[in-house]
Amino acid sequence: MSGFATHVFAALMACLGLTACISQREHVLAPDARGIVIDALQNQPVQGATVRYPEVGGLAPAITDAEGSFTLPGLTDKRMIVALPMGGIYRSLTEVRVSATGLADGYASAAFINGGRPAKAVYRIVVLMFPAAAAETPLHELMRDCVEGPEQDHALHLAGYVSALDPKNPPVWFDEETPEALLEHLHHALPSSGFMACERMSEAYEMFKTQTEPLEAIRRAAYIESLPLHLRPSPEPGSE
Repeated sequence: MSGFATHVFAALMACLGLTACISQREHVLAPDARGIVIDALQNQPVQGATVRYPEVGGLAPAITDAEGSFTLPGLTDKRMIVALPMGGIYRSLTEVRVSATGLADGYASAAFINGGRPAKAVYRIVVLMFPAAAAETPLHELMRDCVEGPEQDHALHLAGYVSALDPKNPPVWFDEETPEALLEHLHHALPSSGFMACERMSEAYEMFKTQTEPLEAIRRAAYIESLPLHLRPSPEPGSE
């Protein structure tokens, strides 16, 4: 038996003696990862935008239709058996980048639950795109010394956009997964640890939390709506 085969056999035998084992993959992308691209200024779908996984080679990009919708192809490669004393399901994020004429590149995060075939997309990917010459936001001013690259610049515009949302009247293209999709991407592009490099760290982080509160409110409302009537909290006085 070759050395490689010996190692694989040993890993398989180890799995038998543990509660679970998983397969690690360099890329695990669900074949049905769907999404939507929105022009943030017009609040309308973007047709003909090019959507791709920039960190994954060998996959053809998707083109959005008249509703701004797309479906990205899936990929599983570099599979490796690993024995771990834990559950075999885990979550991963992959960057999504979108290009369209007259607009700055847009970014989003695609989330996948891995641990089997095929992988499962957690939510619909939502990409907001902004004009190429969009004015800077107040958060840009606070984070001028600590923003690196176009993805973070896009996230600052995105934070400004969601800060103006009306939690009781979100855009018509919102679905129940949208708050999670946007919040996860914002926290991925602008992690709390990243604010530590800013000279005006406290001000910037507080503004970011305030700007994302409408998304949190929409998510909370959707969660409460999903509860049985007897488990829902009573409305606050004057909220009706």
